[in-house]
Amino acid sequence: MKSFIKKAIGKRGANQLRSLQIDLKGMYYGLGNGVECPICEHTYRRFLPFRHRQQALCPHCRSLERHRLIFLYLKNRTDFFTTQKKILHFAPEKCFYKKFKEHPGFEYVTADYMVSFMDNIGVMPDHVMSIDDIKFPDNSFDVIIAIGILLLVPDDQKALAEIYRTLKPGGYAVLEDPINYQSPVTEEYDLSTPEKKAVSLQKYGHLQYRLYGSDYKERIEREGFRMVEEPYGKEVDAQKYGVNPWGITHLAYKPR
Repeated sequence: MKSFIKKAIGKRGANQLRSLQIDLKGMYYGLGNGVECPICEHTYRRFLPFRHRQQALCPHCRSLERHRLIFLYLKNRTDFFTTQKKILHFAPEKCFYKKFKEHPGFEYVTADYMVSFMDNIGVMPDHVMSIDDIKFPDNSFDVIIAIGILLLVPDDQKALAEIYRTLKPGGYAVLEDPINYQSPVTEEYDLSTPEKKAVSLQKYGHLQYRLYGSDYKERIEREGFRMVEEPYGKEVDAQKYGVNPWGITHLAYKPR
């Protein structure tokens, strides 16, 4: 029955229906102050489930655990919100978009390569482009944000080279990708055939070219970055803000 409804209303309709469901659930979950989203500052009994995870989705701004941790880190440990910046944000998330777009100190530009279907987390970008072929001159941006992007491109080193090229000296990239710290090396996936692509789509819901291992920092630094990894989840109230207490933030700095 569920699959029939999806076919009948299409992807756009299914997405709108899902958004309505989140809004309705949010009205119920909003009756309380057990948790707080640091991005939109709304409080709830608890956050909504998302896929297999409990306490994950903010009903108002649609932030997830990783977004809230990154926001807290940028706010509390960097000058992100206190100095003038030109920012390029790939696959912009709804939870960040309005806050960054309206910030008086930001020149905020968004881009994405996959624009045929926007889910409840993302928004339509300003520019259609791939992160491994950035259509901006060298040394254009103070900050580049790419959350959950590098695992989706066939050649992540090419993407990192493009990020490095378009960052200003002293600028940094906000990176966040799933990492299996139990594995010493990144696992690369062969997606050269329709059958192998189908397996990836079934497993992940998208084409995923790799699952990073504990060599993530090393791979980033091959392109000349200085990677700063911090276990910031241990430094905040993980229960209150709905973040992973073992969460690690990653900022890749381009030397001056």
